Amino acid sequence: MDNFEKSLNQVLVDTFNSILKYEETSLKSVLNVPITITETHMIEAIGKQENEGATVSTIASLLNIAMPTATVAVKKLERKGFIRKTPCEKDGRRAIIVLTETGKKIDKAHRLFHEKMVRNISRQYSGAEKEVLLKAITTLNGFFRAKAEV
Repeated sequence: MDNFEKSLNQVLVDTFNSILKYEETSLKSVLNVPITITETHMIEAIGKQENEGATVSTIASLLNIAMPTATVAVKKLERKGFIRKTPCEKDGRRAIIVLTETGKKIDKAHRLFHEKMVRNISRQYSGAEKEVLLKAITTLNGFFRAKAEV
């Protein structure tokens, strides 16, 4: 690797880890509940499906994880009292997953965290800088999405 590639690698890894740590620390300070970032993102996916009704398969698809992984995570969230499963009226073999009141609070705190984070980042840049930053991150995101779909 040349110097640019070494620097880029370090910045990407450090940024990814810092975002996760910042998110985890912020949520724990606000919520005071034993929850991981992975669980928070699963709650977010369930919350987004609230109107349609989330199932294990829709959650697995949204988060791009295997069905057994989603099944185990859903059981853990249910044990913690963050979600509730109800039988599907159309198909008795399936369960509809909904957030409990605690799950809804976690989802709301997570959304507010992201709004605040983006607002605080945005304030640091001029209009032109925001355009360049958004274009660069959008391109980077496209690269990773394409690689993840392989």
